[in-house]
Amino acid sequence: MIKKQIPFHSQEMKNINTLYQQAFPKNEQMDLSKIFDLQKGVIYGYYQENQLVGFAILCIQSQIAHILYLAVKKEYRDQGIGSYILNDLAKQYDSKKIIVDIEKIKDTSNKEQRIKRKQFYLKNDFKETDVFYAWQGEDYVILSRNGIVQKKEFWNFWDSLKKEKK
Repeated sequence: MIKKQIPFHSQEMKNINTLYQQAFPKNEQMDLSKIFDLQKGVIYGYYQENQLVGFAILCIQSQIAHILYLAVKKEYRDQGIGSYILNDLAKQYDSKKIIVDIEKIKDTSNKEQRIKRKQFYLKNDFKETDVFYAWQGEDYVILSRNGIVQKKEFWNFWDSLKKEKK
């Protein structure tokens, strides 16, 4: 597997964007340029035989690496690629707490998918935290690896980004 850092305004972003739109519902998508304008975002594409099989989009600030989006193409799922990506990122950002947000598990049409997603991250050394938030009509829970992120750290992370934006 080959990892490439993808410049935000590169031609390769077309493939990343296609997978992004397929993998995430509209209410979970955001204008990624906001993060990249602040120079805090990074995108990694993961390739097999020159084919994009997955990507990770992170926001890096202080002692936290926040995985905003992680996706693997449907035809490559259940082959260990998602775990490979998480372990690769954990090595690269071993001095930072790595966090990911998942939808809160509740009675919804995709409850099984939410349970499976949580189990996937727990299997990959993420731990539950007591950090919760709501965004765009959905409730999220933060999971953390390389140490537990505290509520104050999480909110300071996002507050500092908002301040830089001004």
